[in-house]
Amino acid sequence: MKTLGFIDLTSRQSGEIYVFRGRTGGYDLEKTVHYTGEGSSQSPDLTGVGEFYLSIPLEMLNFRMMKLPFSEKEKLIKVIPFELESLLMDSADHVVFDAMVMGGGENGFDVLVAYVEKGMLREILTQLSLLSIDPQVVTSLELQAIAKNGTGDVALRLVDPSPLDRDARISAARSELSRHTINLRTGPFAYTRDRERVEKKLKVTFVLLLVLALAINAYLIFGIVSAKTETSSLKKDMRNMYTTLFPNEKRVADELYQMKSHMREIKEKGDALLGVYPLQFLLDLSQKTVPGVAFSEIGLDRDLSTMKGEASSMDDIDKMKTRLSASRANVSVSDIKPLPTGKILFTVVAKAQR
Repeated sequence: MKTLGFIDLTSRQSGEIYVFRGRTGGYDLEKTVHYTGEGSSQSPDLTGVGEFYLSIPLEMLNFRMMKLPFSEKEKLIKVIPFELESLLMDSADHVVFDAMVMGGGENGFDVLVAYVEKGMLREILTQLSLLSIDPQVVTSLELQAIAKNGTGDVALRLVDPSPLDRDARISAARSELSRHTINLRTGPFAYTRDRERVEKKLKVTFVLLLVLALAINAYLIFGIVSAKTETSSLKKDMRNMYTTLFPNEKRVADELYQMKSHMREIKEKGDALLGVYPLQFLLDLSQKTVPGVAFSEIGLDRDLSTMKGEASSMDDIDKMKTRLSASRANVSVSDIKPLPTGKILFTVVAKAQR
């Protein structure tokens, strides 16, 4: 739990510092340190105290009671400076103020405005800064006691406040840590250390994120460049391999597509030649030769045989057809053409028997 210091000034130059230790649901008083402002020869021992609150005595404050038609804090802060201009001898720019709503009715809301001269507050904060103390909140314990009793004779209580003993002041300080009555650290005196700390952390985080983003982008760029280099190398190897396999092919646009085309063509030719035994076919044909018949061209595939040749007469062609029919199916003769030499050209088509 964090440790907080509550500076309870009973005058401009002196007071007590209550050191509270935070716990679940509240704060426990750990110790009390005497504080003396300007001219002090010894700094108070505030080791471990991370946050400070400040209470200034009631006599340092001035007050105005106003009747306003609204109670929203943001609206009050905007309107009150204009109301103060007509009530103060000096300009409202010379004071720092805060307001609290004391009550309300049909005619509006009773708003108590507490303000302090800027020079006086600046002097106190400067003295504290010499001790490395920068209070987050500037409030008043006496004003808290007066505000608890509602409106009524608030003006009288402000003029002649009831004194608070030590235990009452410590109890009031403990309450202020949970919810402060007023906070005069506004405008030019606004507490900025936490904001500066957050901004510094945000800047560091932004720089780290920027460095991380640059590293990721550099890695991605390196990966893209490497991938492009590797792809280019692979394409070059594919082109060399393709031109080695097909040296006569001059136009190469897409190696992969053209390779697939060649593979498909080879597969189709392979399927056509599957089950074809040319030596066996030639042996069978030699056993069925007819004198006067000679073949000049023979085409074979798995289901069909095509033979071109010439014969001495039509009788020889008929004999050849009869002999082929013994081992082949649907033997037919076509493209019969007589030659000037007396020979006859012809073509025989036969299907293999299953």
